[in-house]
Amino acid sequence: MKLAFRLTGCAVLALALLAGCAAQELRVGAAAPEFTATDSRGQTESLAHYRGKFVVLEWHNQGCPFTRKHYVSGNMQALQQGWTGKGVVWFTVISSAPGKQ
Repeated sequence: MKLAFRLTGCAVLALALLAGCAAQELRVGAAAPEFTATDSRGQTESLAHYRGKFVVLEWHNQGCPFTRKHYVSGNMQALQQGWTGKGVVWFTVISSAPGKQ
């Protein structure tokens, strides 16, 4: 089954920030805009590389009580493992660099 990238309400703002797009250019249900980013290993990741798959962009901030709750409980790791086991691509975007949260 071929799947298109579609935006949810939260993804509109997240992708606008990540891709440097103006938020008004993005609409819920629209195809996600192309972007590239550098991963923690220094490799370039491109959304186009994952065309046809579901992609989750998880924003992670170590100082966030909500984030800590779901990681300490193991809930987030279980979600990641369960969905990636079904072929979903899961990227965690670290937004908690010291002084840059």
